[in-house]
Amino acid sequence: MSVLDTTDVLDVAGYASAVRRSLADLGPELVDDLTDDLEADLAEALDDERHVAHGRGVLEQFGPPEDYAAELRAAAGLAPATAPGRRVRLSDPVDDARRFGRWILRRLRALTWWAPVEAFLIALRPVWWLLRGWVVYQLVAMMSGASGWLPRNLAAFLVLVGTVVLSVQYGRGVWFQSRRVAWVAVTANVVAVVAVLPLLGGAHDRVLASESVYADYTAGRLGVGGGTQTIIQDKAVDGVVVDGMQVSNLFVYDADGNPLTDVQVYDDRGRPVRTTFDNGFDQYWFPEATEPWSFVSRVDTDGRARWNVYPLQGAPTSEFTYDDAGLQVLPAGSSATTPPWPFAKAPSLDDPPEAAIGAEGPVPSPSPTSTP
Repeated sequence: MSVLDTTDVLDVAGYASAVRRSLADLGPELVDDLTDDLEADLAEALDDERHVAHGRGVLEQFGPPEDYAAELRAAAGLAPATAPGRRVRLSDPVDDARRFGRWILRRLRALTWWAPVEAFLIALRPVWWLLRGWVVYQLVAMMSGASGWLPRNLAAFLVLVGTVVLSVQYGRGVWFQSRRVAWVAVTANVVAVVAVLPLLGGAHDRVLASESVYADYTAGRLGVGGGTQTIIQDKAVDGVVVDGMQVSNLFVYDADGNPLTDVQVYDDRGRPVRTTFDNGFDQYWFPEATEPWSFVSRVDTDGRARWNVYPLQGAPTSEFTYDDAGLQVLPAGSSATTPPWPFAKAPSLDDPPEAAIGAEGPVPSPSPTSTP
């Protein structure tokens, strides 16, 4: 039988008294040691805005007094109190984690320097809720093969919104409070704590890479180097590389230096030569552009997308929208155009000489010799 009926509305003093009665078999001195400042700890926890906002009482916050007393016993390394014929319950990982956290918090609150630190951390707690949602989104994105600070399509954006909402609602104490599902939230919280630093480190590396590419882009715009360059660049695993940098587009000129369009490029084995592999989701900058562009593919007579037709066509990224499948498309009435050419006309080529070209340069044709 419970020391107090769990349907009663208990105040802090009544709850603390019930906890002490549950520990009565330990003796007065040990009980006083275990429950020192118990009323103050309970009152401080209930003053937390997370629980006040939702009207959570002492029972909703700490559970039955017997369970709280059992936590105190376990934290002190004491054997649980067992009544004759009473079956001992198996350990619950979620309860064990909460019990350990409360024990740590009680010990910290006994230190004089902890009070301002705890107040500061409580003020930052909403930031952690948002960060935790982002971390869970990053883990889901990694499992699906995506990457980046933020989502690049509608489906990924909805996943991010969902993880943030779940994280905030759990942090506010609204969702995941049932014992059946509490383990899911506790597990996700532990995983987020472990993964947050590696994910932030990886994101920092991507920012450094982007800054390096941006510096190259700026140099190209100032005439120190030419070519189309991307601001956001992942590790190159395929594509076309010039001077160690992966390019995003190719511009082809004929022998007279005139620009050519709709040129299909293949390598010596008949494979399409592609400069991009993002299927139109990434953003690219050009030396003359004032905003980033995104590309679209050409379609052949069989209805297949072709990404080896140059120059790639596209439009400023701000003009794109998302279709029902979450793909980035141009709205009705808009059409893709060719990005700015590096120059209007390339140098013309001389007519090919009649002489053959050897490894060391032109080799004159042998002069005819007279027959003696």
